[in-house]
Amino acid sequence: MHRIIASSLAAVSLAGCSAGFWDLDPEVRLDLAPAVASSARIEAVEVRSSFYNPPDDFSAAFVPAFRSRTDTCARGQTALRAVVFIHALDRGGTLLDEEGRGRLSGSVDLVDSRGRVIGRYPLSAALPGTGGDLADRRAALASALGTQLCREAFGQSASDATREAAGAP
Repeated sequence: MHRIIASSLAAVSLAGCSAGFWDLDPEVRLDLAPAVASSARIEAVEVRSSFYNPPDDFSAAFVPAFRSRTDTCARGQTALRAVVFIHALDRGGTLLDEEGRGRLSGSVDLVDSRGRVIGRYPLSAALPGTGGDLADRRAALASALGTQLCREAFGQSASDATREAAGAP
């Protein structure tokens, strides 16, 4: 009888822990300090999800598209690592929602050289249509998330930064 009670208590305790364990992506926004935002650059991008985090086709499409956006708005000297956590990512899935639109949500932790999270931005992107084939959809959604990070963390859109770099008003 004591074993049954002990097992039941252990199961309830573990259930509480497992819920906290899978909630690895808190919704708390943490803005970069203005001085850091103006001097930062994204040195590396890491893609994570709830299930596993190996480099794969999703990462191969996501990282260059995301970097192409952040490279235009974060051109400073302070190197940061962007840890992109995608909510409920099915890495082999279509990335389409129930209405048939490309959709992706998650958050980006900006990590300094000492391993501290100094910025966190919940992000979400939706495409007006299907966004082409799966590779195109991955790249388009990554680009949209990168643009959103530019706007929210660094105070400008990627297109504004591109025009600025080219010397346009």
